[in-house]
Amino acid sequence: MTNLDEAGAHEFAATFLPLYHHPTVKIRISSSDYEYEISKYLLCKDSTYFTAMFEGNFVEREQQVASLEEVEGVVSVRSFEALIQWLYMCRVQFDSEDPEDQISTIIELVRFADMCNITGMESQMAQYIKDILVASPKDENLCRHIDTNTYYLTRQHIIWATFLPPGHLVRRTLAAASVEGYLRGEDYKFEQETHEYPSFGADLLQEVRSILDGLNVIYGEVTLEDPISGTKISINLDLDF
Repeated sequence: MTNLDEAGAHEFAATFLPLYHHPTVKIRISSSDYEYEISKYLLCKDSTYFTAMFEGNFVEREQQVASLEEVEGVVSVRSFEALIQWLYMCRVQFDSEDPEDQISTIIELVRFADMCNITGMESQMAQYIKDILVASPKDENLCRHIDTNTYYLTRQHIIWATFLPPGHLVRRTLAAASVEGYLRGEDYKFEQETHEYPSFGADLLQEVRSILDGLNVIYGEVTLEDPISGTKISINLDLDF
């Protein structure tokens, strides 16, 4: 069967549309009043976690109802609603307009997806974060700040991302955003986290290594390609502040 996001109009109407309605299962988020009725096919088709839950030897198979415990930074009303939109639409439109909240939602979503063994969203979610970081405020009258790429990132974002599998694109994106600050100054934004969370430090060094081939030295000026925006940036120490 063709993947949902690749199906033509006729195949979608004939093959996929009926699966959106029956059979359905219900998911409750504990400690809240939220309950969702969702296509069992869409929930289980790419998730061994939900397949085992609703088709294995568990009480959920008989009742076709499951309750998910809230887990900070992973399972919440907003992460489950984002997952539903992804399953139905292969995209996510975030409710909040605050960039930090959007990044928090993305990290929650991909951690939840990882818990449920749902793949396929990593590239799109990493690109969402890159787009947010590229749009960070800039003062055209001043030299580029060493923490430009991490303007919207928080300590919580860094910590949550360390729980993603090594090599996960969202985890790599947060490390890549820290490369410029790490190379240009000792007091960059996440210096403390680099020491406190060795996995983040290892990710950061891996991203530094990946861009060294693009390093250029011309008339004493050292430049490289920014892994977030793709533009050339200077890492000369005399530009730092």
